[in-house]
Amino acid sequence: MKISCSKKKLNSLKKSFLVTISVLTLLNCSVNVRQNQTANPPNFIFVLTDDQTVDTIRALGNYDINTPHIDSLVKEGTSFTHVFNQGSWSGAVCAPSRKMINTGRHLHRTGYGPKTAKNDQFRSKMMGEILQEEGYETFITGKWHIDEESLRRSFSLGKSIFMPVRTGMSFEERGGQYSPLVADYDGNDQNPQNFQQRREMKLSSELFADAAIGYLESKERRNSKPFFIYLSFLTPHDPRQAPPEFINMYPPENIPIPPNMLPEHPFDEGDHNIRDEVLLAFPRTESSIKWYIAQYYAVISHLDAQVGRLLDALDTTGFRDNTYIIFTSDNGIANGQHGLLGKQNQYDHSVRVPFIITGPDIKRGEKKTGMFYIHSVLPTVLELAGVEIPNTVDSKSIVPLLREEKNTVHDVIYGSYKHFQRMVRTESHKLIYYPMLEKYQLFDLRVDPNEMNDISNNPENFDIITTLMSELEQLKILVGDPLKNDEPEESYASYAEKYKHYATHPRRSINKE
Repeated sequence: MKISCSKKKLNSLKKSFLVTISVLTLLNCSVNVRQNQTANPPNFIFVLTDDQTVDTIRALGNYDINTPHIDSLVKEGTSFTHVFNQGSWSGAVCAPSRKMINTGRHLHRTGYGPKTAKNDQFRSKMMGEILQEEGYETFITGKWHIDEESLRRSFSLGKSIFMPVRTGMSFEERGGQYSPLVADYDGNDQNPQNFQQRREMKLSSELFADAAIGYLESKERRNSKPFFIYLSFLTPHDPRQAPPEFINMYPPENIPIPPNMLPEHPFDEGDHNIRDEVLLAFPRTESSIKWYIAQYYAVISHLDAQVGRLLDALDTTGFRDNTYIIFTSDNGIANGQHGLLGKQNQYDHSVRVPFIITGPDIKRGEKKTGMFYIHSVLPTVLELAGVEIPNTVDSKSIVPLLREEKNTVHDVIYGSYKHFQRMVRTESHKLIYYPMLEKYQLFDLRVDPNEMNDISNNPENFDIITTLMSELEQLKILVGDPLKNDEPEESYASYAEKYKHYATHPRRSINKE
């Protein structure tokens, strides 16, 4: 009996010893990773496009578009199919999106909401600020769409910054893509030449790529700091302008019609006549949608060519091996699907975006689901840089997905638009709720990925609706959503009084006579 007890104690001691060794080994590995990152911190290039929906990359399944350079990123890195914009309190969906991206905080918690948002005043440090504190030089070119003060805090310098910095697009009557208004910033806040506006007679995508390439080519002469480039294109947002050789790549008659195209959305989803929706006349016709998509593809292919120039410069300057590239967009867009043109809705074409990451130790040619929000960029960049993620950050890092520890971040995704729409989505089902109409749409995404068959009126699905609505209410608390279902307009006005009104853009109709 004594011998048996001794053997048990010996085995127990062996197990304890092995566990201790394992823990010490893991801790040592963690320390070594952090030391390697500190000794040779990685660089980052964050490429953010404007209004690029998820299905716009040839290597990810759209064989009607040419994107050879973005395709190369897909082959060299890991791409994610289900990445979401969380929503908007404004018709300019891209503005809240960029505020979420740069703070890592949820839609109603960024600190950069409307002035009427009394419960959304806390401003945490932005991505560029945190990286500068960790020794990074941060550079911006292109669209910012927040305010000048936050730009000055976020970046060491910038060139060809789209102006004014709060502006979201280059209207055609103000120069369009061909002659954007831009300015530079040298990091010296006492320099009166900073943010002096000038008009450049060059396509915006080429201009911004030039600035990023110029930064790379001058970086080694300037200092040896690791860098973070924020390259933010104005395209493929309208006006859809590209050189003739790109326009000619896409004859409208060759463009397939989306399977879920409609002449008009079957009901008023909220901002039914907002600017984006009146760019083409009602009812939508096949010929007009073909032309509209052809222009969209042309602008994306032109943008793709600028990505190619950037990648060449990254190789030439020798920075490629130690640089992470993250390619994504601020939101998607409809382009005729469901009878809509814009992004002020909760269908997948408008809330999902492409997301690709390449760099040191990133799996090549890997495709994953994701189920995360775009503003996971901030904690992901910090974790890859070996920087502690502040506890003010709401979004989750996707590094566990990159390490193949898991395939998704969230089981359930939230979405919203003003007080008009709320959305909750799993991998299998999506529920859209319209508070002003007290209306539901339910889609089984496993058999209906284009969201064409609303099954909300089927009594067999009432339990699914109940479960998803319960999930939605919990998510509303998480993201700081003030909307109450029984008084949507009044409750949401406390957050976004200025943005509660219906759009008043004149409706354009086709003359049927």
